[in-house]
Amino acid sequence: MLPERPRLEKTELLARLRQGREAGVTVLTPNLRLARGLARDFDREQAAAGLLTWESADILPFGALVQRLWEDAVYSSEGSAVPLLLTPAQEQASWEECLRQAGAEQQLVALAPAAAQCRDAWKLAHEWRLAERLTQAQSVDTRAFADWSSRYERATRERSQTDAARLPDAIAPLLAKSALALPRAIALFGFDQVTPQATDFLDALAARGCEVLEVAVPSRERRSCRVELTEAKDEIEAAARWARARLEADPAARIGVVVPDLAQTRSRVRRVFSRIMRPGHLLAEPGAFPFDISLGAPLADFPIVADALLVLELAAGGAAFEHASRVVRSPFIAGAESELGIRARLDARLRGRCGPRVSLEALVRLCNSANAPRAAILVEKLEALARLRSAELTGKKGLSQWAKSFSEALRLAGFPGERTLDSAESQALARWHELLGELAAVERVCAKMDCGDALRRMGQLARDAIFQPEGADAPILIAGVLESAGLEFDHLWVMGLTDDAWPLAARPNPFVPVTLQRSAGVPQADPSSSLELDRRITSGWMRAADEVVFSHSRMKGESELSPSPLIAGIAAAKLEDLRIAPAPSLRDAIRRAGTIETLDDSRAPPPPAGAVSGGTGLFRDQGACPFRALAKYRLGCGDPPESPRPGLDPRDRGSIVHAMLAELWRSLGSRQRLEDAGERELDSIIAASVDKAVESVKRYRPDVLGGVFGRLERERLARLARDWLAEERARADFTVSAIEDKQPATFGGVTVNLKLDRMDEVPGFGHFVIDYKTGKANPSGLALPRIDEPQLPMYALSRPNVAAVAIAHVRTGEMAFRGLAKADGVARGVEPVGKGSTKVAKMYSTWADAMGRWKAELEAIGAAFAAGDARVDPKNGPATCKQCEQQPLCRIAEKSAFGAVRKADEDD
Repeated sequence: MLPERPRLEKTELLARLRQGREAGVTVLTPNLRLARGLARDFDREQAAAGLLTWESADILPFGALVQRLWEDAVYSSEGSAVPLLLTPAQEQASWEECLRQAGAEQQLVALAPAAAQCRDAWKLAHEWRLAERLTQAQSVDTRAFADWSSRYERATRERSQTDAARLPDAIAPLLAKSALALPRAIALFGFDQVTPQATDFLDALAARGCEVLEVAVPSRERRSCRVELTEAKDEIEAAARWARARLEADPAARIGVVVPDLAQTRSRVRRVFSRIMRPGHLLAEPGAFPFDISLGAPLADFPIVADALLVLELAAGGAAFEHASRVVRSPFIAGAESELGIRARLDARLRGRCGPRVSLEALVRLCNSANAPRAAILVEKLEALARLRSAELTGKKGLSQWAKSFSEALRLAGFPGERTLDSAESQALARWHELLGELAAVERVCAKMDCGDALRRMGQLARDAIFQPEGADAPILIAGVLESAGLEFDHLWVMGLTDDAWPLAARPNPFVPVTLQRSAGVPQADPSSSLELDRRITSGWMRAADEVVFSHSRMKGESELSPSPLIAGIAAAKLEDLRIAPAPSLRDAIRRAGTIETLDDSRAPPPPAGAVSGGTGLFRDQGACPFRALAKYRLGCGDPPESPRPGLDPRDRGSIVHAMLAELWRSLGSRQRLEDAGERELDSIIAASVDKAVESVKRYRPDVLGGVFGRLERERLARLARDWLAEERARADFTVSAIEDKQPATFGGVTVNLKLDRMDEVPGFGHFVIDYKTGKANPSGLALPRIDEPQLPMYALSRPNVAAVAIAHVRTGEMAFRGLAKADGVARGVEPVGKGSTKVAKMYSTWADAMGRWKAELEAIGAAFAAGDARVDPKNGPATCKQCEQQPLCRIAEKSAFGAVRKADEDD
């Protein structure tokens, strides 16, 4: 608790601050958020008094005052005796080096997190006066920390350095120097607890004639209630609606929402509040959000900084494909606006040509390939980066040199792009430049390193830097537990106060003995101190506003929860008692956006004359759902882009098997030739076919099929070929008459290009059309209506004298033909129409009947596409929609009666 000091009311404090420099009052707060809040209160009072200009109040966190006095000392006549203050990045690097020298690198999973924990323990030990007692501890962790900290202390002493943890102790002896400008009075505002180190520093100030005061918490009549909701997401929704209602009732009200786990739920909270406060923001409605989230995010999470790091990663030695893809599509690279569409098409092509990791040189080569969309500006920038990489991004250098090289690399890339940055992006960019300066400063405590290590350190700096863009004051503040301490509101909602979450669990520092922490009174050192701290915080919330709402959820998954014992005694209320109006929805915003016009979009304009790209897939998709065909083949909304994966994906595996079988039958040509080939000759033919197939895939996937993986894949293909040839040997005599033959075909006025896998001539029977499948085959794909597998009928109707069609199921352990024929005896698994055992075979009476009905079906499907049929009409209901990628476009999920797709939460 705070020691007894003279007290004054907040109104008295503000009155003294109005006197400006004459009063000489400096207000200290426990955090920056509270300092800014009090400064806003002071500015509001000055403006309300009719003043146009006034002196800014001297309000700052305790640590900022100590650092200000350190700066005064550095630039005074005593400056030579003042130790150099390490930056947080320099502290981290120094701790890492001490751990490395102690041989801890081999014992720890990760050096950087361990160094960060050491920094926390070092700070705690000095704040609570425990540093001298650590050597008496017997635990392994504490002994290790004592060794590491002694190395750190010795290294910084030899370099005449100090850190934020020891700065108050370093400055306290200098307070008597006349060069330091000490305030006449110090007012402590919002402190729940003052550490022994801070108490000693304040006592030293008092000994030099500085009056130390404590600002009393104002008492007010308050209304508190407790609300129970079903789940945590319901609490966020209710709090957002409540805040909107209070803001609409009084636009000048100060509204607070406390979220204990804000660090984990920040994104969800932002989405829900954005939707409730401004439903039309998804429609690009102008205007700022009326809320501010006090907890910032890592600088590395801001797109402009994330993309800068990815550019450097690519330049330093290659990157994961997704990172390289982000660079290609980045809006912060030169030419991003003018080449927007070209780069999107280039990215789609790269996804089919790159492996899971890509080097800068390989990316340049692929972007310059003959068939790639030509993004001239992007290629120019990537080539400049490649030249810089070979010239400057090699060898070991100091971090100041690496900072210059990183800046030069981004300049060559055209960073930060050609469009005007918004306010948040500009502020993030400015902070990025500050980080480059901080990286250069770390050179004072680090040895030279290579580019990869320097970039990893830069990335760690960006992840450690918590950043929040500054903006206009918002009437609603969303804060975490610590950020809310000392703040005052007109209305306050505190959520998440279940018995398993509040009070918080004890979190003692692992490097400092718990007994020492408990005896010193460190908050959250044990359950007792944690309970006492959270009880004081809860009491502070009750006094923080005229209206205070505490909420807790009843369920967490399958577990049932109870309210925290710290709020269980507060009167319960129902959500309806809080006078919360229903929040407007996005649908309401759409209706407000303009006049509603009803259009019948079930029919599109007919396609232009000429061949339509899409092949047999167009007819398959038109039969499955007319809108799917329209989206894919008219609007260009094809399958979503895929991410490259290590090795071969299923599509590549299918392509290589097709290529192998094509080469195999080009060499064999007939069943008789297969029978006549000896084992050695057949092995040679199979090996040559496999080699050609592998080379056909390596042309566009050079990263695969090399080394051991390539050898194993060749062996797999050879086994697959032998197993399939055994199936072919069981057939009657045949001669292969066409392999991968291409020709156009027209049905219903729609012309597409067909590519036949293979067609055999069976003596005395006719042609046998074969379509290879390496995945799951659909035996009922030839059934009517709206045929699922139209390629075989299309091939059959576009070739003369076809008497059988079949899918060749080339799959390990499942080798088989599945199809229909004019008569029996073509191949095992190919059934005669009208006589077979399957439902499909019984559907047609004769071969002529099958061919005639197939033709009529394909003509009808083609005619529907040509007429612009665009109905959302899935053939098999939800089963058809399950794997369809057009759902966001057709919006079938909005048809609740259809039930095709689960309706996701709006904030997901």
